Amino acid sequence: MHNLRFRWLAVLLALLFFAAACGGETTGDSGDGADGGTTTQPRATAEDDTTEADPGDGGDAPTTTASDAADDATGDDMPEPGAEPEPNIYDDPRGGVFAAFQQGFDRGDHPFLQYDAFCVAHDPAADRVDTDDGISADSIKVGHIRSRLEDAARIGFAVPVGDPKEMFEVFIDYINEECGGIRGRMLDLGYAEAELLGDDVEVSRNAACLAMTEDHKSVIVMNSTGFQGTANVCLVVEQETIFISTQGQTEAFMAGGNDRLLSLSPTLEESLRFMVTESLDSGAFDGLTLGVAAPDTPGQAEAVEEALVIPLRDAGFEVVFDVINCGGTTICFGGGPESVTNMVNAGVNGFFNVLNIISAPGYIAEMANQGYEPGDVQFFASDFNSQTSELVAGKITENVGAGNLYNGAKIIDFRTTGEYRDPAFEPNPMADMCNRLYSENSPSGAGHDWRDLGDSAYGMVGSVCGIVRIMARGLYDAGDNPTVADVQEAIANLGPVDNNAMSPASIRPGKTAMADVIQTLDFSFPCYQPLPFERADDPDEEPDKAICITGRNDFRPAPR
Repeated sequence: MHNLRFRWLAVLLALLFFAAACGGETTGDSGDGADGGTTTQPRATAEDDTTEADPGDGGDAPTTTASDAADDATGDDMPEPGAEPEPNIYDDPRGGVFAAFQQGFDRGDHPFLQYDAFCVAHDPAADRVDTDDGISADSIKVGHIRSRLEDAARIGFAVPVGDPKEMFEVFIDYINEECGGIRGRMLDLGYAEAELLGDDVEVSRNAACLAMTEDHKSVIVMNSTGFQGTANVCLVVEQETIFISTQGQTEAFMAGGNDRLLSLSPTLEESLRFMVTESLDSGAFDGLTLGVAAPDTPGQAEAVEEALVIPLRDAGFEVVFDVINCGGTTICFGGGPESVTNMVNAGVNGFFNVLNIISAPGYIAEMANQGYEPGDVQFFASDFNSQTSELVAGKITENVGAGNLYNGAKIIDFRTTGEYRDPAFEPNPMADMCNRLYSENSPSGAGHDWRDLGDSAYGMVGSVCGIVRIMARGLYDAGDNPTVADVQEAIANLGPVDNNAMSPASIRPGKTAMADVIQTLDFSFPCYQPLPFERADDPDEEPDKAICITGRNDFRPAPR
């Protein structure tokens, strides 16, 4: 097992100094642009001596094979016997906190840590035995719960993210067929679905929990399509199973999970605290009467009150706080018009959007219906209910009045949303590698391009890829004959981890919400910012006028 945890502790200090020195210049500048930043290749192993690593589209980085390594290991470059190997570090061309993070991330020859190979074939463990529920001598059971995003299409909220079920299957099959599983044990992937809409959403989610734990005996369960509410407790507390998700969760759920609940996002409270801390420091709330309408989804209204309403009131601000009734579903409309009336009567001119993809558009449209005009109210948002996503926030603009009202919303978040609008943008090596592997191995022939507007499947592939790699790292690092407890200890001590954006993220005991940086982003509607790749293809084409969320590239360590 590689000692990544201590390297990451060191890089936290580097992040602070680097951010101050660079003044936020972290993207769009690749230095001399000669090699796309991929200056150090994964160490070759005996198992991959016929496979050449492909760095993708990001530049002319050299590739390394085992035979190349053998040729190079001669002459003056021959290491001294017993010498420590050179660190295997990705040189991130974005600089700033990105480069500082990578400097503390030695990938060594770990089969699930290379940035230009999803996994590397490795020797099976000898003398494998059955060790625990879900772990036999020859297999390890893992699970995938998919929320039925297609349900949203019935009410006009189609979510074009491709086929997550196939994505998980492709990456799991690749580990089994090309990389020898996990130390010789093949991954056995279970699958369950959970409803997104209807009167029994919580029942459906809890049923999916039981299907993946009691029935399938999964050691780790994964989700990339959103999973909220009490079913998280079912997974990580009642069933004591590791759950890896993209969605931010409440701190009560995280604490109760005892490091078994992992998220690519900050906790819900952290997303709000980051926004409050940064905005108070910048004076963004000065002179505003503030309002927020929170959903009564289990744990969410409590998180909003604790991390947003109380700190703002303690800072001397008047805050109108309403809770919207969701009726046990994801559609939170109960009391919405009355809440908007409360905002109007109180003179609210600063509003926090914490509602979900289905509920926020209706609430903001009601604000327009009740007389709010563009410029009357400053909106603020964060990753709470994924409101940094162009796919999610874009639904607000389907009502033009709501879109015009929401124009100019200020967002504080960890995501790199909108970076593809930078003329210098190239996908990072991991996003490119993951999407290339999926398109080459998809049974349906699916393939996705980051240039396809309105299609969020490219990003979904990257999210699934990152989740599966984190899962595989935890299983691998648990050793030759791990128990479930060994796996849980290993995954809580991974240290730095890869996500779709290759931005700073880490896991350590007591901290399993992975994102470690934030930036300021702006919501624009209509969006007239040209898309460089479209303009290059057709210079006469009108720029995109739908929506854009663009970051200011002022990335800094999250104020935890």
